[in-house]
Amino acid sequence: MKKLLLMFQLRKLSFIVVLCMISKILCSCQSNTDEKKEQKKYNVLFIAIDDLRTELNCYGAEHIISPNIDKLAADGVMFKEAHVQQAICMASRASIMSGMRPEKRGIYTGRSLRDLMPDVLTMNKFFKQNGYNIASCGKIYHHGSDTKNQFGDDEMTPKKTWSGRGYVTTEAIEKIALNTRTHRGPAYEFAKVNDTIYEDGINTLNAVRKMKELSKDDEPFFLAVGLSKPHLPFVAPKKYWDMYPAYSIELTELTERPENSYEQAIQTTGELNTYYGMPRKDEKIDDATALNLRRAYYACVSYADAQVGNLMKQVDELGIRDNTIVVLWGDHGYKLGDYNNWGKWTNMNIDTNVPFIFNIPNGEKGLVSKSPVEAIDIYPTLAELCGLEIPSHVDGQSIVPLLNEPALRMNRIVYTQWPIARQDYDRTIMGYSAKSVRFNYVEWIKMSTGETVARELYDHKVDPMETKNVVGENSYEEYTKFLTHKVSARIQETDHDHQFKKIVYSYP
Repeated sequence: MKKLLLMFQLRKLSFIVVLCMISKILCSCQSNTDEKKEQKKYNVLFIAIDDLRTELNCYGAEHIISPNIDKLAADGVMFKEAHVQQAICMASRASIMSGMRPEKRGIYTGRSLRDLMPDVLTMNKFFKQNGYNIASCGKIYHHGSDTKNQFGDDEMTPKKTWSGRGYVTTEAIEKIALNTRTHRGPAYEFAKVNDTIYEDGINTLNAVRKMKELSKDDEPFFLAVGLSKPHLPFVAPKKYWDMYPAYSIELTELTERPENSYEQAIQTTGELNTYYGMPRKDEKIDDATALNLRRAYYACVSYADAQVGNLMKQVDELGIRDNTIVVLWGDHGYKLGDYNNWGKWTNMNIDTNVPFIFNIPNGEKGLVSKSPVEAIDIYPTLAELCGLEIPSHVDGQSIVPLLNEPALRMNRIVYTQWPIARQDYDRTIMGYSAKSVRFNYVEWIKMSTGETVARELYDHKVDPMETKNVVGENSYEEYTKFLTHKVSARIQETDHDHQFKKIVYSYP
């Protein structure tokens, strides 16, 4: 009898223990659920700046007035070795927004995303799929139709003051008609007007208003803001031109093509030469004109910087800094007479290296990462920061470890590419660039046959400005072999889909 009583008591005790455990688990689950309900997802403020090279104060260019971007860098993590995948507007932006390398689906050709990849889950649609309210102001995708298609009614881009370029003075507008060759106005204009008279100012004003509207919603937002300056034409309010006295402007010392470089590695883009009063492609730009162009570019950088300041001011006024990720990036660099050239369109670091700044709530502040990263890393990084699963099609990798520990040195090779004759697949020669902190190796390959037609190697340790191709020198033989292997492996691991090659190319 005593034995039975003891067994009963033990069973009763066990039952009570189990009930307590279940109760504890349920309470824990409820607690976690409550925490998740209380924890609001991060907003994303996504700032894209056109043609912005790393010539900023925070990157060491003390002659540039960029206090707002400098402050953003001081409040976050700045990357010194960030590279876009192709130094041209359309392909760079499409690559970043899709998370895919330029040769996939023929992104490098410059065609519309609607033609090349209508089924791909782009970054903005990824966030929308995950419950975010999305909106865009200004230039995000290169083709306006792509931006409209991607963001729908949440795309806000005001009509420009004349078809295509945004001049405001009568003098500049009249010169459009005088330029019978290309119907483009002057390369620069600086009117005595407020910021909002020019395109970037009004786009930023719209973005500020939209941010206020989005912040009232319970759901997080993904707000993409695209600033078009300092892209040509260099137009901005005159006060920014006045920030840079003529005597303070200096010409580049990098005036010659790199020694032993592939003859087609640096080509005149023909972009600047289409503007009123500019010389033709085969004519040299005189020093006086070059000085004015550099001054105009710098003024536009400061104008864009002021718009960044307006955006960040709104973030602070709305009290959303603690739950808003801010990422700022340039879509490619730009040559201001460097290598006796104006524009982008190369694999040289001056064209592929871009400003790249992450500002995350409660994150590291004022730190600099020297590890090489790629622009296509933005997509997976934002996904991880927001607690979302990274889509399988994305080629980039999350750089969250570098945001948590910027001093971490990753021995990573990053890749860029530039196609010659990108309009015609059978003639296209693709320059594949493998970049490390020390080297920029470029292999030029004929796409239709796989034949290597040229190689280049630049050693930043002794030649940071990339003035001499040393690929044939004995002391670099092992480095060349190693990087050749890296390029070959990268090409093989990329899923090439060449169905696009029959598309008739037309420049947007």
